[in-house]
Amino acid sequence: MKLKKLFLILTALVAFSSTLTAVSDYEYLLGKYKTLKERLPAEKEEKRRIAEEEWLAAHPEEKTRREAEMYAQLFDAYLVTIPGKNYLMMKTEVTQKQWQTVMENNPSKFKGDDLPVEEVSWINAVEFCNALSEKQNLEKCYSNGHWAYYDKKKNKDVTEEDYNKDQKKKYSKRQVIKYYAIDCNFNANGYRLPTVDEWQYAAKGGQEFKYSGSGNLDEVGWYGGNSGGKTHPVAQKKPNGYGLYDMSGNVWEWCWDSSSGSSNLRCNCGGSWYYDANYCEVGYENWDYADDASHNLGFRIVRSSSKK
Repeated sequence: MKLKKLFLILTALVAFSSTLTAVSDYEYLLGKYKTLKERLPAEKEEKRRIAEEEWLAAHPEEKTRREAEMYAQLFDAYLVTIPGKNYLMMKTEVTQKQWQTVMENNPSKFKGDDLPVEEVSWINAVEFCNALSEKQNLEKCYSNGHWAYYDKKKNKDVTEEDYNKDQKKKYSKRQVIKYYAIDCNFNANGYRLPTVDEWQYAAKGGQEFKYSGSGNLDEVGWYGGNSGGKTHPVAQKKPNGYGLYDMSGNVWEWCWDSSSGSSNLRCNCGGSWYYDANYCEVGYENWDYADDASHNLGFRIVRSSSKK
């Protein structure tokens, strides 16, 4: 009925034009008719969306329920219980879709919803964990994050001013170092980065392979020999014995641990699309500064559990 009315209106409008020929009248009318016909579903959807937003604003409890359901589908559904341990680990690296849902941006060089997020620093990953925990009304694991400065000779923390003075001195071995200090509550029920021990145990998957899930890296991971110079959608290769994907290759994965030589150096494991096969071995550990970010670096998340 609506389309019929639109057609009649258009017919009337064309009748007012004295400059159009019979042929152009028909083409003009047909074009307008098709345009309006295509636009109606979009306008109807927009009205529906606005009405739904207004309804949800008046019913915050329903909005909260729907958000919790969405996050459960995006994250909780991907958590795998690690046998014999008290933590659950996400079966894939955090994807760009998941990152954008929480952080509302996408720092990655290689764009794609199902590609692992990269160009994220260790600090960025920690912020993501806390933000996701907060959105799901879980207890945040991380607190008191801040830059701090340590005098190795005096064996104590010092001020930023002391650090800046030390950097101006004309010798290469600095006395004062900068590091990112933060506390982690491993008993909290929110999301966090795995420790190196947790990561390597899960990567083995109850198996004794060189790589996570196989002795043949091509079966389980994207690395310099098969990646084509880019990341790939998660979960395209064979999983390991615990059902975890891409723990060898695709992107390096940040872990919690800091280096004994510098608390600003944080560990990452698993190798990446850019590196040779030996870097993708389960036991290999790489170290980068907490504020470093590159298109090789991503992460996956865990949650502590009371069950073993």
